[in-house]
Amino acid sequence: MTAASRPPEGDAPRSHSEAKVEASYEFDDAHKESFRALAASMSFVGVCTMLFGMLGGVFFVGALYSGLVPLALGTAAGSALCLGIAWWTASAGRSLSALVSTRGRDLEYLMQAVTQLRRLFGLARVVIVVIAFAAVGGGALIVWCTFVAERGGKCLGAWW
Repeated sequence: MTAASRPPEGDAPRSHSEAKVEASYEFDDAHKESFRALAASMSFVGVCTMLFGMLGGVFFVGALYSGLVPLALGTAAGSALCLGIAWWTASAGRSLSALVSTRGRDLEYLMQAVTQLRRLFGLARVVIVVIAFAAVGGGALIVWCTFVAERGGKCLGAWW
């Protein structure tokens, strides 16, 4: 193709080989070292969170056996939350580890890690909102019982 017959570069449709070259982008060694350190940290956090989730499962069984059903349900919810966080964190760490140890698929593995991180932080956002509402609701209940209801005497008697 001559320069006159070529379309301008910004408007040119990309050929399959050009798209493949972009998809096989490789990070340099300094970037890969940074990804390696991040992957190791994420894997460590994922494994520790998974252990916390499993420990919560043991506490769930103990609370259920003791007849403390509300505590058991809360422990089960916390355990499930830990296991979900652990899964996504470890999965993102594995994708970054693969990015470091392979050639030709860096963007694919990076995007897999980003997908897991988006899920993790989406869950974290929901958990933060739920905790904030629970804290405000709990505070409002205490204020209501203290100043409006029976001055805190029997209002929260079942919970104290």
